[in-house]
Amino acid sequence: MREINEKKYSVLTMQEVNDQAVSDPEGFVGASEEYYNNQVMAAAGAVCESGRQYKFVLLCGPSASGKTTTAHKLKHRIAALGRTARVVSMDNFFTGIATYPILPDGSRDMESVKAIDMDLLNECFDTLMETGRAKFPIFDFKQQKSIHEVHDITLDPEDILIMEGIHVLNPDVLCHIERRHVYRIYCSVRTKFVDGEETILEPKDIRLMRRIVRDYDFRNYLPEQTLAYWKNVVEGERKNIDPYRDDVERKLDNTIDYEVCVWREMLNGLMSRSGLYNNGEYPELSRIFEALTHFEQVCHGLIPKNSLLREFIGEDNPV
Repeated sequence: MREINEKKYSVLTMQEVNDQAVSDPEGFVGASEEYYNNQVMAAAGAVCESGRQYKFVLLCGPSASGKTTTAHKLKHRIAALGRTARVVSMDNFFTGIATYPILPDGSRDMESVKAIDMDLLNECFDTLMETGRAKFPIFDFKQQKSIHEVHDITLDPEDILIMEGIHVLNPDVLCHIERRHVYRIYCSVRTKFVDGEETILEPKDIRLMRRIVRDYDFRNYLPEQTLAYWKNVVEGERKNIDPYRDDVERKLDNTIDYEVCVWREMLNGLMSRSGLYNNGEYPELSRIFEALTHFEQVCHGLIPKNSLLREFIGEDNPV
């Protein structure tokens, strides 16, 4: 299995993936999960080994990078090292779709940092630092607005608060808190799949597959709806994440190596039902599907119940 590389994209060849998928699928699944989990454990160790320096962990990543699962796994690893950690999502500070900036095509820009109530966010964290307790909002995505219920967050002097979201590395976040108290992590799919000298699947392709499945199963979005908005997602990442992703203490590769072998099975049926398979209107999707046909299949039943992939396909993920 690969060495963890925080600086550059990792590379896996189609041949080595297929060899492992055929010869020992269970072992391949286990080693892939271990590669990811070892990174999370190393991050937890770095936070705790600093003594009591870090009070906040900011976990940033683009869409479908597995931020939510990573945040909760990090919480449990920190707890195993003797400290209490709590997780909050920056998504709860959305202002509501009616207030989001308008894109040139007339749609609302849900990726913009201006969709976040930054004043309220910093107020909550300032209160938390001063008093050890604060009321955090809860955003209902179905209603597209904050609801009356709140998260009553307490933070004892020894505790750590983890916040995940696409904008958490923005310098306006926690701007009143000293940098030395904040540990920043960038996580994403950071592995390319190649066949010889040719890159056949980019990290962005893996995230798109994850998002298509998740949106269909959990958000009632048709694949064509996800595809239509994807260009806005990628552009939002370029503007809102890329400028800050290198100013971090640690980077994580959230690729699960065997996942290319399960997406083929799961996506083929979904795309066929939607009439999108080999649809010339979506050349990017056709290219991805063509690449998937070159990978051996791994039964999705081998995916552990607590795998990061369960964030996108369901059937448990207690972390």
